[in-house]
Amino acid sequence: MNKAGGGNVFIGLQSGYNNIIGSNNAFIGISAGFSNTSGERNAFIGASAGQNNTTGNNNSFVGSLSGYNNTTGIGNSFLGGGAGYANTSGGSNSFLGGGAGYTNSVGNENTFVGSSTGYFNTVGNGNSFLGVAAGYYNFGGSQNTFIGTRAGVGSNALTNPASANTFVGYQAGYKNVGQFNTFIGVNAGYSNTTGNSNFMLGTNAGSNSTTGSANFFVGDNAGGSNTTGGFNVFLGTNAGAGNTVGDNNTAIGFEANVGAGNLVNATAIGFRAVASANNTLVLGNGANVGIGTSTPTSKLHLVTGTANQSGLRLENLTSNSPATATGQTKFLTVDGSGNVVLGSPASGGRVGADLWQQKGSYLQNVSGDGVVIGEEVSKTPTGYRLYVQDGILTEKVKVAVKNASEWSDYVFAPSYKLASLAEVARFIQTNKHLPGVPSAAEVVEQGVDMAKMDAKLLEKIEELTLYSIQQQTTIEKQQATMEKQQGQIDELTKLVKQLLDKK
Repeated sequence: MNKAGGGNVFIGLQSGYNNIIGSNNAFIGISAGFSNTSGERNAFIGASAGQNNTTGNNNSFVGSLSGYNNTTGIGNSFLGGGAGYANTSGGSNSFLGGGAGYTNSVGNENTFVGSSTGYFNTVGNGNSFLGVAAGYYNFGGSQNTFIGTRAGVGSNALTNPASANTFVGYQAGYKNVGQFNTFIGVNAGYSNTTGNSNFMLGTNAGSNSTTGSANFFVGDNAGGSNTTGGFNVFLGTNAGAGNTVGDNNTAIGFEANVGAGNLVNATAIGFRAVASANNTLVLGNGANVGIGTSTPTSKLHLVTGTANQSGLRLENLTSNSPATATGQTKFLTVDGSGNVVLGSPASGGRVGADLWQQKGSYLQNVSGDGVVIGEEVSKTPTGYRLYVQDGILTEKVKVAVKNASEWSDYVFAPSYKLASLAEVARFIQTNKHLPGVPSAAEVVEQGVDMAKMDAKLLEKIEELTLYSIQQQTTIEKQQATMEKQQGQIDELTKLVKQLLDKK
């Protein structure tokens, strides 16, 4: 049917069969370029290669069924059986390998090299896939670069297009459907699904990470156990291997690690350094830390370069800050080499200071033996904590009891047995002091407990009150009896007078 087309070469049954005005085409193979009408400068080689091309220009299809459904696509290069098979209007694509870009239909500017590479890509643009089955399930993701066998296969990418990823290495980013990830190394980022903005470099780096985002793993097996943790930085072989779901952690150095899988904001820096708590910073594993020096000789070695300056500043603890521990006999100082050491005053500087401690705003004796003021007694008696020779002069003394049962209100209880005055009189006659009150000899020998003595004296006052109430009751009864008897006397007197008056 060729009418006005010129410079064409058609070799094979029905090759270029429908060409009308297309020019400078080369179709070789059965049905190659079968539907071409006005397409120009195309080269289709292979059975049914470019069979459905109509107006597409500048295409090169080599291989059976390569570019089979291309209609208007321009500037495509497909090499391999079935390469670019479903392409219709996609342009500027380069597919090299059997089945490479097989289902690509309208995707543009893609480069797929390898058998079945980019097999399911349909609308994705600007992708570069190199390796067998690289980007196999990529459906609509764009601007991806996958290099390596099965790199970025993306088993869920048919329903979750992933874009702007760079995967280099065997099966790197194998399950990825996330965005803006860079995985470099064998199995790097292998299990990543929806995690975004991750950078993983090294064999098996972040290989178990699934949904974690914004992670930076560099080194073989770095972050190898991470699953959902995000915003972590692990740098070094096996660094951060213990992290699983923790966030905002940093491990830098060979096998630098976190002590638990769920830590937050833990930082370990140095060979096998381990941070085992949230919000911590660990430097080294048994290492010395030098600031201002390359040869630290202590756990922390500061060199300022200025004589007589430590280089250590505590901004919120100054000479104006209140002391939290007073009366101490030990303090921090420096030796002749600048080492910080624990010092104490020379002998006789402050004696016995270790017997005291500050508790709040009070000074507390911690010896448990009590306090002696004076020289005649070396130890307080059992049950007493303070001895003062020659007495105490004070404007006010307040004595308390431990509980209400020690105070004398029990005298007014209905169950209290009040001794009769006769019983009290007999006791006084025999003992020369009130019942329950210590004798003069006992006071000389044992002294008195002021709280108990006050309670005992009040007991006696309350007993006197009860005796007074009893007497008042008796008096009132006697008064009533006397008034009754007086009435009777008055009545008898009146009767006697009446009898006398009748005589």
